[in-house]
Amino acid sequence: MARHKRPNKQQPSCKVPLSRTKPLFFLSLFAAVLWLWMPNHSKSDVSDKVNDVLRTPMNLSTSPIENDSLTAILPVLPHSFEGLEALLSPFLVPSDTVREVFLVCPQTILSDARRLLKKILSYNDAVDHPNISLLPYTSSLFYNSTLTSAVFRVRTEWVLVLDSHGLRGLSSGQQAYLLSPLSITLPVGPNGFLRFPANFSRILATSDFEPAEYLIPPFVAPTYLFPRIFSHLADSDPWLAFGVHVAKTHLEKIGGLVLPSDISNLQCCAQNFHLPSLETTRIEYNQTGILLADNNSRTQKRPTSALGHLVLAVPHLEDLRAFMPVVCRLQSVGHTISVLLYQVSSSDTIYCSSEGCALQCSTLSHTVPTLHSWLDSLDASPDVIFALDIQDFLSATFTMVLLHEPYRKTTFIRLPRADIPHSEWIGSLTLRELRNWNVPEITISVITDHRPHSLQRLLTSLTRARYFGERIGLRINLEQTADFETLRAIQNFEWPHGDVFIHRRVIHGGLLPAVVESWYPNSNDSYGLLFEDDIEVSPMFFAWIKMTVLRYRYGGPENISPSVFGVSLYQQKMIELGPEGRRSFDARALFTTDGILNPSTPYLSQIPCSWGAVYFPEHWREFHDYLSIRLSEYSMKIQENVIPDIRSNKWVKSWKKYFIELVYLRGYVMLYPNYANFTSLSTNHLEIGSHVKDQPEEEYLRKKALFMLPLMPLTNASLPLFPGLLDLPEQKLPSLSSLPVLDLMGKLCLASKLLERGTKRRTELTGCSATISLTYDARELMCLEEFT
Repeated sequence: MARHKRPNKQQPSCKVPLSRTKPLFFLSLFAAVLWLWMPNHSKSDVSDKVNDVLRTPMNLSTSPIENDSLTAILPVLPHSFEGLEALLSPFLVPSDTVREVFLVCPQTILSDARRLLKKILSYNDAVDHPNISLLPYTSSLFYNSTLTSAVFRVRTEWVLVLDSHGLRGLSSGQQAYLLSPLSITLPVGPNGFLRFPANFSRILATSDFEPAEYLIPPFVAPTYLFPRIFSHLADSDPWLAFGVHVAKTHLEKIGGLVLPSDISNLQCCAQNFHLPSLETTRIEYNQTGILLADNNSRTQKRPTSALGHLVLAVPHLEDLRAFMPVVCRLQSVGHTISVLLYQVSSSDTIYCSSEGCALQCSTLSHTVPTLHSWLDSLDASPDVIFALDIQDFLSATFTMVLLHEPYRKTTFIRLPRADIPHSEWIGSLTLRELRNWNVPEITISVITDHRPHSLQRLLTSLTRARYFGERIGLRINLEQTADFETLRAIQNFEWPHGDVFIHRRVIHGGLLPAVVESWYPNSNDSYGLLFEDDIEVSPMFFAWIKMTVLRYRYGGPENISPSVFGVSLYQQKMIELGPEGRRSFDARALFTTDGILNPSTPYLSQIPCSWGAVYFPEHWREFHDYLSIRLSEYSMKIQENVIPDIRSNKWVKSWKKYFIELVYLRGYVMLYPNYANFTSLSTNHLEIGSHVKDQPEEEYLRKKALFMLPLMPLTNASLPLFPGLLDLPEQKLPSLSSLPVLDLMGKLCLASKLLERGTKRRTELTGCSATISLTYDARELMCLEEFT
């Protein structure tokens, strides 16, 4: 159905009083530099510094850390191996704060550790405890170097570094503190030391925090304190080196704080301290059967309120006008908006309005000459700051100001000026989603062989797309048979949006390993966008990915499900998996016929998309393990049909055959767009290749027309018949529970029914009736305890 042309929006009007002062550029620049240059005041009594850290308004950070913001690192050595269950016991209970536990384990005992860990976790199957994973290291590496290197696998804001004794030997209060610490921007633990010319002295715990030059594990610290060079420090005493580093970077020259002997007697912050909650986190089914989790296994900044304080800092009125659709929508839902026009010269307040939205704007002045002083003048610290991704006199100040309290937890979003007119979708994000803006790490992976013109078309469309200030890594995966033209196209290609990595095979592998090995996640916040070279993308494709990942991976618990394995860019127009062969498909027509309230809604489908899609890290790792098991024939012969009566059983050289098997057994689903006229974020040109054989031109063009889709243009492309990104129910992404669910045949189905089908088939294949937990463990799925 054609869309009606949108009425022209009223242009924002802004009234600026006549300038009565000269431009403040040099004054602002001088003040910003002066603020950064100010020397530390020397203090003779180190204890006074501790009081400053804990009590002064600038450094007051005595509230507990946020939920799911702590990762524990626990070394497992041969001598502590037998006591692993006791070491893990503090982490085998529900926790508000601990998101994940890394067990650092030597390679020599890895298999034994894995078996023991599975046994321990099986005893605690009903308890919703933090995620626990093994990090192996080779025996040639030094123990401390391995432990410190593990810090850089951490994606949470806080890290608990333990020694091989874990939390044993500590008082219950000290254990409780380390598992649910206060937001103190220094390492805190029970074991602190001072250095003297000839030796070291351990600091005795008192009734209050005591300063130390350095700590040894166990201690808890902000993750950002660990420098990238930390893993290369001398193995003899890396904790001393870490303390020295912390002292150099901290205003009070302290390397850490020693925990009091009795936490309950804390004087400075007893009113804020509380023991971690043991309230059970539940996993339950909602009305649609989508599996939801109350807790989240990824790095999240969780605001305590749905409404926040948002700041827009831009140099000119024209920049504000361009961003008005975003800030006005955010203001309309109740957020507080503060605007700074830092290159506008006026001592009076400026007002800007558009379609019932009025904004009051500030400028820099003699009384408020710097960004820092302006932020301090606001009624509350901002949750999010929007700014332009440009280099001017304020750029460096932004970064430096946000390194200090109370702005350390403020999310900083920088947008290119050219992307602002296409950013209206940002206004549909919740505060939680905005605060997690910088958490997802998205990598584009391109798979190519010897189709240089196709590759050039894909790379051109990727380059012209809008990335809204993100730095995006690009991996180009070349087959061994890549021709000269393809190699030259890559050699001449320039990627302005991030780093480029080129990988070329030395032995021909085919499309299955080319896709599967093209990307692997480095954390649970790492996402892979996979493209074969006959794909072309919309200039708005990344906005769709960013919007959906923030909603369904970092939004509220009601919008997060371990059953969702990715997001498709491509709209389904054909269903290919039925035994009867290919048939046309129209989601909107299906939803209308079935009486679904909003037929234009996005939906969930079990079919994995290979024509432009982002895959989630936990599911992609599990797929790697599942594929290894299948190809090894350890659980069943490769000819075994996992799914009955499905066409993909014949796709013996396709990675999708095996991914579809995993999806079926697990009950997984992928999010699909559903815009009018099949408008898509990617399209497939159906080039001749591994899966498309040479054929008569007339037949080829007929098939190609079945799969080619119109690409969504830029927002202001003057094409009114094309839908925009926010042509969604209520102009925003729907809640997860409201999304329709389709099975592999494109039929509506409850997610609980999908899970039931997969569980039944798993029992038939393996003879194993043990309960499956959604732990992304292919060995558990296939009942292979011993498979390594």
